[in-house]
Amino acid sequence: MIKRMNLPKIDLDGVGIRVEAVLVSSGLKDGEFAATVGIDPSSFSKIIQGKKPLNADMGFRISERWDVSMDYLYRGRLTGIPEKVTSALRNLENIGR
Repeated sequence: MIKRMNLPKIDLDGVGIRVEAVLVSSGLKDGEFAATVGIDPSSFSKIIQGKKPLNADMGFRISERWDVSMDYLYRGRLTGIPEKVTSALRNLENIGR
């Protein structure tokens, strides 16, 4: 019998704000940021609003291009995340985003 591991749950509700924190820390506009990772701007807007899920391919492209982990994007783990991203995330959380 295979023993199941207790992995941390994926926090889908927080994905949008974490992606938005990466956007803010980049200093780019929404459309410019979306272009850097090959995501349609309207889809990107829906992702940061929490209206559309971030699929694994998009998450991987953001992770690779902007030096954040998939664990950060999907689970909210801040280990090894650039300070400007964690700072942007705190600011967004403080303004109730």
